[in-house]
Amino acid sequence: MNSRTSSSAESFKKNSYMKKLANLLPKEDQKEIKLVNITSRLINLFIWILISLSVLILLTVATKFYLSSESGRVNDRIVLQEQVVTKEENQELKQKLTEFNTHLDNLEKLSDSHAVWSEVVVELARLAPQDMAIDSFLANRETGQISVTGFAKLRDSILDFRKNLLESEYFEDVNFPLANLVKPTDANFRYNFFVKEDILLESS
Repeated sequence: MNSRTSSSAESFKKNSYMKKLANLLPKEDQKEIKLVNITSRLINLFIWILISLSVLILLTVATKFYLSSESGRVNDRIVLQEQVVTKEENQELKQKLTEFNTHLDNLEKLSDSHAVWSEVVVELARLAPQDMAIDSFLANRETGQISVTGFAKLRDSILDFRKNLLESEYFEDVNFPLANLVKPTDANFRYNFFVKEDILLESS
């Protein structure tokens, strides 16, 4: 026999001996021993239950604290992101409003300028004699200079047109090339003149 078998045999003999001694005790003592053993087992079980509950509670509290901390961080990030987005949207909206106001101001100026230049064209057509035709009309809005070329059946009509330009409340500095007087009939003409400054100021 080896040492392990010998040890097991000795333990078995010892347990058997203890059981025999226990059986020799009175029944009341035997019950008391059983109660002590059961009580000891119950106490050990209760202790293990308390330890397990304590560990579970600690894990729950730690998890709750961690989740609360992460939730606070996430909320802070969300608030910061919302502020960034709001700031970008406000900047974009402000830029769009600025561009819109600029376009609107330009449109108003263009409308006013267009209205003034429309009056200039109407006035120019009114001053031209009936037998005169204007073939080209060039105008510089910044300087107010106008260049017109055309055709007239009579040279007198070209002279009348110059007189009308000089007397008009719209025009000044009328340039009259001598080439306009070369032909007495079926003559071509060219005029350079300016819209008066006070008329142009109305469109600014």
